[in-house]
Amino acid sequence: MHGGLERRHPESEHFGRVLEVGANHGEHLAYVRHRYDKYLMTDLEVPEVDPEVLAGGRVEVGAADVTALPYADGSFDRVISTCVLHHVDCPLQAAMELRRVTRADGCVSVLMPTDPGLAYRLGKAVTSDRRARRQGIGHMHDLVSAMDHRNHFRSIRTQVEDVFRDDASTMRWYPWRFAGMELNAFVVFEARVRG
Repeated sequence: MHGGLERRHPESEHFGRVLEVGANHGEHLAYVRHRYDKYLMTDLEVPEVDPEVLAGGRVEVGAADVTALPYADGSFDRVISTCVLHHVDCPLQAAMELRRVTRADGCVSVLMPTDPGLAYRLGKAVTSDRRARRQGIGHMHDLVSAMDHRNHFRSIRTQVEDVFRDDASTMRWYPWRFAGMELNAFVVFEARVRG
């Protein structure tokens, strides 16, 4: 999934300031190929990342709520969100914040799983669902998943597309290239913010 999000951003591309929301432990950074001056990883709590990642001084960590980002309008050249919007109470507010903190002509990249699509459910059934059942905690895993993924793909997609309706945007489906939530596991939505 992370590779799919970064596929269109080659090493030759440069973004001065990059914000990643919902960074968890910094897993996404390993897939970023483009150049940057500063890369800020945020989550509700300060992400715990490998100290070597922070050693060069170009990568920083911080705490931020995606629905109320503590940054000025147009602060970032690129904003990245991976698998975040299905967790928040208000995806519309989160999408508005992603757009607000992105400068004119900046890029917003949002990775969204197609939950509850067939391909997404099948992938989950043969990975985390199977492990949970083997450990005897299948019922608990199902409940946590249901509570954690409180927003479904169609709703999130509609809200994101509305927020970026005046911007140049694309949606890429994975693993197949044709549109459809049932046969794809996730989508990458990208927008170039118009001033």
